[in-house]
Amino acid sequence: MKLYVYDHCPFCVRARMIFGLKKLAVEQVFLLDDDKETPISMIGKKMLPILQKEDGSYLPESLDIVHYIDSLNEPKYANGTIFPEIETWSKAVSSVVYKLVTPRFTETDFPEISTTKAREAYIERSTKSHGDLGELKKETHTLLV
Repeated sequence: MKLYVYDHCPFCVRARMIFGLKKLAVEQVFLLDDDKETPISMIGKKMLPILQKEDGSYLPESLDIVHYIDSLNEPKYANGTIFPEIETWSKAVSSVVYKLVTPRFTETDFPEISTTKAREAYIERSTKSHGDLGELKKETHTLLV
């Protein structure tokens, strides 16, 4: 099996974790942020994580990947309930978290932004989603309250 991921992506981390919990080997493939063709050829859109299963088919969506891998053998880890309080809290803080961490990702050496073109693509996409990254970094003190 192959798991296509970004190193910085929390959804990709979720998909990666189940392999560790289950002690299952998986080949991890880190895509560059500007690589649209690979995921589009697999699932019809640019998103990660994507699992390429043993039969060659593709499975997107982190929770679907977790449930699929968890179903392969015992013990089961992903059969619990998501508490509504946690879901509510997660939604409430996610916007702020992204505004805090996204500008800082551009200063890292994540494999998905290891080329100039990929880093530029990440910055452009993130700016569209979250606003000017430099301004967000300046506003750290207001986001932390």
